[in-house]
Amino acid sequence: MKTIAIYFSVAFLFLSLSLQAQTRTERKTMSEGVYEAIVLKVPNLDAKTVGDLWENFTKDFYGARTKYNRKTKEYFSDDADIAAIGKGNTVDIYTAIEDKGEGAELSMWIDLGGAYLAASTHADRYLEAEKILIRFGLEAAKEGVRMEIKAQEKALQDLESDLKKLGNEKESFERDIQKAQEAIARAEEELKANAKSQEDKAAEIKAQEELIEATKRKLKDL
Repeated sequence: MKTIAIYFSVAFLFLSLSLQAQTRTERKTMSEGVYEAIVLKVPNLDAKTVGDLWENFTKDFYGARTKYNRKTKEYFSDDADIAAIGKGNTVDIYTAIEDKGEGAELSMWIDLGGAYLAASTHADRYLEAEKILIRFGLEAAKEGVRMEIKAQEKALQDLESDLKKLGNEKESFERDIQKAQEAIARAEEELKANAKSQEDKAAEIKAQEELIEATKRKLKDL
C-alpha cells in the first residue's frame, strides 16, 4: 500500500509540474483594463466545456458565484473566498476562455480590491493563484477522461447495436432459407406428382391412339 501511495504521489507531482508548465504570465486586455493574467492551456476540451467546468469549480471549491457576461465575453466570480490570496478578504475573479487549437486557453485576472494580482508585487499570492489553475487543470483532465470514457461507451453501444442488427438479419436469413427449403421440398413433391401425371397421360394417349387404329381397321373391314 505504501508503494502504491508513493507511486500516486509521484504521478500527481509530475502531472502538477506538467500543468504548471502549461501556465504562463501575460499582460492582457480585459473588461476592466490591461492587467497581468495567468494563462492556462487546457488540451482536448472546447471553450464551452471549460467554461461550464470553471463555473462549477469556483462554486464547489471557493464558494464563488460565477456568471458569464455575454458583452465582455468573460466569466465573473464575485466574492470568491480564497484565504491564501484574499488575506481575510474576498476577491473577484475575471476569466476569459477561448478555443485554441485542439483545446482551450483560460486567462485569469484576480482583483484583490484596489489592485490586480501580479507576480512582481504579490509573489506569494501569485503562487497560490497558480495553484488554483493547476487544481482546475487536474479537474479539466478528469473531465477529459470522463468524456473519453463516455465516447468509448457510446462506441461500444453502437457496436453492440450493430451486432444485434446482424443477429436479427441472421435470423431473417435463416427464416428465408427455411421457407425456401420448404418451397423446394413442395416443388420436388409436385415434380414427382407431375412426372406420374405425365406417365399416366402418356399411357392414356397411347391407349387412345390404339383405339383409333382399331376403329380405322373396322372401317376398312366394312
